[in-house]
Amino acid sequence: MLCGGAGTRFWPVSREANPKPFLKLLGNQSLLDVTLDRLQFFAAPERTWVVTSGRLETLARRALKDRKVQLLIEPEARNTAPAIALAAAHVASVDPAALVGVFPADHHIGSRRAFEAALATAARAARRTDSLALVGIEPRDASTAYGYLKLGGSVARGAFHVECFVEKPKVGQARGLIRGGALWNAGIVVGTAERILSETKSCAPEIWRGLGSALESIRARRRVTAIRLKRAYVGLTPKAFDHAVLERSRRVAAVRGRFRWSDLGSWDALALQFPGQVQAAQGKGGPVISVDSRDNFVWNATDKTVAVIGLEGLVVVNTGDALLVCPQERAQDVRYVVAELRRLGRKELI
Repeated sequence: MLCGGAGTRFWPVSREANPKPFLKLLGNQSLLDVTLDRLQFFAAPERTWVVTSGRLETLARRALKDRKVQLLIEPEARNTAPAIALAAAHVASVDPAALVGVFPADHHIGSRRAFEAALATAARAARRTDSLALVGIEPRDASTAYGYLKLGGSVARGAFHVECFVEKPKVGQARGLIRGGALWNAGIVVGTAERILSETKSCAPEIWRGLGSALESIRARRRVTAIRLKRAYVGLTPKAFDHAVLERSRRVAAVRGRFRWSDLGSWDALALQFPGQVQAAQGKGGPVISVDSRDNFVWNATDKTVAVIGLEGLVVVNTGDALLVCPQERAQDVRYVVAELRRLGRKELI
């Protein structure tokens, strides 16, 4: 499980010291806890690995103190390609033929039964075709916030060859992709540890040049010092597993996920999880008062009252030390606020 994302589009609630996976956005459990509970059918706790960066080690250990999962610490955050390869090497050192599932720690899945069914189909396809099998999501609309998987012919029961990846298309292109049977890319991957390492080596030489020697040593159960691993990471250019490996590989299949799903990537995506609460969608602190307003998402994490009058379609987030107000259609741009704060040296707000 990948648990290192910064979640900058959830600023000002998500911060570097307490990012999105550790937040309680949908109830009394953090997104990390919800994901771990959801995956118990796939792997026992002792065979579940949570991958995070050294910067988040203390927070992760505190969050996982009552769970018997494995915690794998990267020296630096270098996006998902190194993280997945490192985890695969550790799994391969125990069982090279083990089937590995890669899951983000911060997604929302509506139906656990449908999710388990799709994952079982992906696991069978990964075994029978020795491929990397993705769980794609049947689109609900022509969203431009997600990547799409364009599918080809059948490669196994319920699984199809992925012809290409289309990253966040415009609305017209998205509609055409959906008519052709394309799926949303949910970032869920299933494959053996050996296949993940093999595809990383052949498809992502820029990753393997820096990290490959350490990965081979880990796989062979030879000791890799923290200093050696850190040196390997320092020279790595951050790369997403999708771009570095999956888009370049010819051994990628996908199965259809027929369940409601969201990557909870921004405030507007979270707002959709609260139907019927459009005026005060998630008051976490003091009261929210709405007068002649609709379709607003208000998150109040203070003991003060927040009031909105005559407003429509806004995100309002109050954390006490910061206040965010923006149209819901601009919620994806919240990350630019974080970039500006970083430029201004306002580290206390990042």
